[in-house]
Amino acid sequence: MVPVSPKILILTGSYGNGHLEVTRSLITELNKRGITNIVTSDLFYEAHPILTNVTRKLYIKSFSKGQNIYGFLYYKSDYRLTDFRIDRMIDRYGYMRISQLMKENDFDVVINTFPMQALPIYKQRTKPGIPFINVLTDFCLHTRWISDGIDYFFVACNSLKKELMDTGINGNKITISGIPIKEEFYQNTLDSSHGDFSSNKIKKLLISAGAYGVLKDLAHILDELKIKEDLHITVVCGSNQLLFKELMHEYQNDANITILGYVSNMANLMTQSDIMVTKAGGISLSEALAIQIPLVLTPAVPGQEKDNANFFEKEGMAIVTKSEEEIAPAVLSLLKQPLLARSISKQMETHFHPNSAALIVDKVLTLIEKPYIQKEPRHDSKEIKN
Repeated sequence: MVPVSPKILILTGSYGNGHLEVTRSLITELNKRGITNIVTSDLFYEAHPILTNVTRKLYIKSFSKGQNIYGFLYYKSDYRLTDFRIDRMIDRYGYMRISQLMKENDFDVVINTFPMQALPIYKQRTKPGIPFINVLTDFCLHTRWISDGIDYFFVACNSLKKELMDTGINGNKITISGIPIKEEFYQNTLDSSHGDFSSNKIKKLLISAGAYGVLKDLAHILDELKIKEDLHITVVCGSNQLLFKELMHEYQNDANITILGYVSNMANLMTQSDIMVTKAGGISLSEALAIQIPLVLTPAVPGQEKDNANFFEKEGMAIVTKSEEEIAPAVLSLLKQPLLARSISKQMETHFHPNSAALIVDKVLTLIEKPYIQKEPRHDSKEIKN
C-alpha cells in the first residue's frame, strides 16, 4: 500500500532553469494528489555553496563566452569517453549531502532531476529499501544519468529509451513520459493558424531571447526581419533587464515589434504565434512540442543543447541554425514554405507526450507500493575516494 502521505525527496540543480522547472511541475502534480510531505534539495549547492556559485557563474557565462570550454567539460564528464575527476569531486560533496538528508528523514521515494552519480553511489553503499528514480530533463543522454543503482527512469523520447537500453539498463525500468512542464502548456490547444501563411494574414513571430545573452546581436536580426511588412515580431527578454532596456529604446516606436520582459503567459504567446525562435533547452523544446509551433533554433552551446538541437533537426521538428547570421534567413524561408511549417508541426505532434508530470506521479506511486526490500537502519558509510 502507498503510505497515506508518502514522504518524498526531490533532488534538483540550479544550473539553468530546466531542472527547477521539472521539480516545480512534479511538486504541483503531487500537491494535486494531496501529497505535500515533500523535501526538495539543490544537492550540490547545499553541500558546497561556494563551489556551486562559482561553477554556476561559469555555466551562465558559457552561453555567451567560453562555449568550447563548456562543451569540453560536458563531453569529458561522460565516462563513455573518459573518467573526469572534477565530477568525482562533485559527486563526493553530493554524496555527503544525500547521506545527511537520508539520516534525518524517513523517505518513501527519491526522485532525481539532475544528472549525478552521488545517488546511485549512496544506494550501493547503504542499500536503502526505497526506490530511486531519475527524471531526465533533455532529449539526449549523458552518462551521469546512467546507473544500475537507479530503480526507474523517465525519459523524453523513444530514442533516449533505446540509448539507455544500449547501456544495459532494463527496458522494463524505463517509461517514455516526456519532460514535465507547466500545466498551462497542456491547456493551450494547437492553434490552427500554425503554418497558415496566406498573403492576407499578418504573420506572428515569437523570439525567446533567453536570460543569458545567447544572441549577441538581436537588434541586427530584428532589423533584417522588420522589412517584412506583414510580419509582427514579439521578443521576450525574460529576466535580462539590460537587453529589455536596449531593445525598448531601439524599437519602442516600431508598430511591428513588441518588446516584453518577463512574462507569465508564454503558453498563450506561443499559441498565438506562427513561428518561434528559441534555444534548444529541454524545457523550451518540451513547451514547443506541447504547442506544436514551428521552430527555428538559435546556435546551440556545445553540450546537451547542441545534442537536443541535433535530435530535433534529425526528427524534422525544427530548423537549426549554426550562426546568428542564419536566423533571419531561416525565418523568412519558413514563412515562404507553409508546407514545411505544417510538416514541422505534424512531426512535433507525433513526439509529444501530454501530461508528463501526471504520468510520472502515477508510476511513482505504484513503485512505492512495490514490495521493495525491508528498510534497513541507516548507517554511516565511507566517503567517496578521489
